[in-house]
Amino acid sequence: MNILDFFQIGVYLLFPILLYLSFFVPVKDFVIERNKFYFSLSLFLSFFMLIIYCKHDFNKIIFFSIPIVIAYLLKRKNIALYLSLFLLIYCHNLELKNFILILGELISYFLLFSFLSKKENYKKVFISYFLFLKGIIFLIYRNNFLMILESLIFSFIYIKLILKLLSNNELIVDLSLKEKEVKKEIEKERRLKTSIFKLTHELKNPLAVCNGYLEMMDLSNESKTKRYFNILRNEISRSLTIINDFSSFGKIKRIEKEELDVYYLLEEIKDTLKPMFNNRNADIILDDDKEIYFEGDYSRLKQVFVNLLKNALEAKDKENILINIKARELKDKVKITIRDNGCGMTKDELEHIGDIFYTTKENGNGLGLSYCKEIIDLHGGNIVFKSIKDKGTTVTLYFPKLQTN
Repeated sequence: MNILDFFQIGVYLLFPILLYLSFFVPVKDFVIERNKFYFSLSLFLSFFMLIIYCKHDFNKIIFFSIPIVIAYLLKRKNIALYLSLFLLIYCHNLELKNFILILGELISYFLLFSFLSKKENYKKVFISYFLFLKGIIFLIYRNNFLMILESLIFSFIYIKLILKLLSNNELIVDLSLKEKEVKKEIEKERRLKTSIFKLTHELKNPLAVCNGYLEMMDLSNESKTKRYFNILRNEISRSLTIINDFSSFGKIKRIEKEELDVYYLLEEIKDTLKPMFNNRNADIILDDDKEIYFEGDYSRLKQVFVNLLKNALEAKDKENILINIKARELKDKVKITIRDNGCGMTKDELEHIGDIFYTTKENGNGLGLSYCKEIIDLHGGNIVFKSIKDKGTTVTLYFPKLQTN
């Protein structure tokens, strides 16, 4: 064989490995099982390229064993056994003497792997044995000593080069796995922080209501005091519901639906927020009191409307805030519209509304609306925002209509 033959064999051996390293070891989307599959595929491709392009040249059969040796060196026994089987099938039409030698060679590799694979210097021993055995086989056929030496040297170079390339791949794999673990930890920490921010944000609303009614409470007026106590009890219960919602990194586990009267719910929320609105000389106008029913989780929907109305209240720095609420029955939905005369939003602000941590408020954190959206999604509804800068904002909510038999 001349130097060009050795070069071509190197291409057949290395090209699939390089292809695997270049295209099938994606750091950003790494999956161990998929990586193993592509690596196995690259070894099979190297093996079959040698068989196809090297023809029935016994002098080149030394290189046919290299993919098998690589599989054993990397402790991929199953791949090595499959490749060995294919090599034996390929050699069935050669002389019986050659076939017996190759069979004995492959059996010796398997036995060596079985006894030495757990030893510290396993790779060095296996490579030395492979070169020694190939040298003996070539001497049996009394081949040219220089050709034998060249074949063994190039075999050693190819094996070491492939192992070096694959060791770099292992480094990439380790880095990829570590990166995934770091990302998981970062995401876990982010979710935890988000949960804490959401919790503190949502607890402000019932606590503010409780504070407002405690300031208004007059113990000498028994009837008013009892009414305020009921409101306080409901707000404390709502606070506990919020805490439960965030007990699993802020993800609401489930909702409990019941038949709700839209205007009864809105009227109760209006009464609940009365102290807060009185302090700002603000007013809520309910369009009418027509009975409209849908199914929903009372406590959580109350939190949604409290958030939206509180946002509307804080949407204007001056007094005389007016919020108009109306509900309508559509064919298969209930439509609730909340319109305020606040400062409104620009087109760019409107595009980011609802994004986590995005806010237009000086002391806001952008978590209230993301929490609202989560609740509305669990109800099978959706929310739409329309706004004009310096004119006001309209929020429209859609919920599935209550199905009656």
